[in-house]
Amino acid sequence: MEKKNDVIEALQRLITERESADRRRKGMKVSQEEAIVSDWTLTQLHIVAAIKEKGKANNITLSETLNVSKPAITKAVKKLLEHNILKKMQQEDNKKEVYYMLTKSGEMLALIHHQLHEQAKNRYLSILNDFNTSELETIIRFLNAITENMKSH
Repeated sequence: MEKKNDVIEALQRLITERESADRRRKGMKVSQEEAIVSDWTLTQLHIVAAIKEKGKANNITLSETLNVSKPAITKAVKKLLEHNILKKMQQEDNKKEVYYMLTKSGEMLALIHHQLHEQAKNRYLSILNDFNTSELETIIRFLNAITENMKSH
């Protein structure tokens, strides 16, 4: 039971420190890239990333890809269109269906978002280098269990 309490305390420290780091980042000067990305919601950034990957996408594709409701996609896309991050496209043979593509600004946002993801990934990889395979498997099991628990509550 003592080890389990140690895990809970470590998890609480992680959450508290993550919140503190977020507050520090908001108060500090951030890189130009981070400032640009901070203007957008995660859903909007993930929409941009998904369209970058697919070349074009419609609301249904985005909803299924990102596991986000269609109304949430519509709301997020509206702001991206207003700020010239996305442009609408309709095919000649089907005027009813609307697809979205990235503008030059959207391409830049997708690139910045990708670069920030790579930086975060590299930070995590440097931490994970200190763990052996068995420990990594335990970490994966733990994180998957937390994720599943969050889905059910």
